[in-house]
Amino acid sequence: MRIIDKSFWVVILVIVVGSIWQARFCLSVEQVEGKVNINTATESQIALLPGLGPKLATEVVNYRANNGNFKTIEDIKKVSGVGDKKFEKIKDYVVLEGETTIKSTKPAKGEKESK
Repeated sequence: MRIIDKSFWVVILVIVVGSIWQARFCLSVEQVEGKVNINTATESQIALLPGLGPKLATEVVNYRANNGNFKTIEDIKKVSGVGDKKFEKIKDYVVLEGETTIKSTKPAKGEKESK
């Protein structure tokens, strides 16, 4: 009987930890909407792209300043740190023309998410 009791609590613990981890890191849901014109966007706008952040956003802006505008959206992979995996995450948000309209859909800390 004791083995069943221990197994039960181990399963419960795994479920709880997994739920907390998923809620904390929100891996399955993109939390931005809109587009980023990589030829005109600011570092803070580029940093909103999934998986990029401020450091890579700076790299993108520096690359653009040193090499001119991107000719294709795939050219962003020429930026150090942006490979195929990161490109797959951001390609639906990247454009070469038009305004940058990206915004975070993640609620601010302390703000409840609307349903």
